[in-house]
Amino acid sequence: MNVIDILLVVLIVSASALCLFLIFYLKKLVDHVEAVRKDVRELVEKTTPVLENLDNVTRKANRMVSEVENYWNEIDSSIKKVRERIYGLTSLKRFTDAENPVSELIKDVKAFTKGFIAFWQAIKHR
Repeated sequence: MNVIDILLVVLIVSASALCLFLIFYLKKLVDHVEAVRKDVRELVEKTTPVLENLDNVTRKANRMVSEVENYWNEIDSSIKKVRERIYGLTSLKRFTDAENPVSELIKDVKAFTKGFIAFWQAIKHR
């Protein structure tokens, strides 16, 4: 045997060892990929109900917000109506006060009668 035959045998043995190593390495790689695929499938199966629940909650929240907006619009319109009525009453009160100068005379007469009654009672008690 010469050197070329020996090197050729070493080359064939090392190539065979390399092929066996690649086969085992690819087997481990396939196992890891399969485990990752299984984990991803489990993750998808677990997140699907969560997403469905989130969708239901979002739909209910949207419905509640729209109902609250409707109630708010009703309350706002009621407040505006009450403000208009109060404004109408206060402007009417100012109008009647400006038109009726006798009210000052009536207040003065009431004050005079109260003072007179107090004076009369003070005299009676002496």
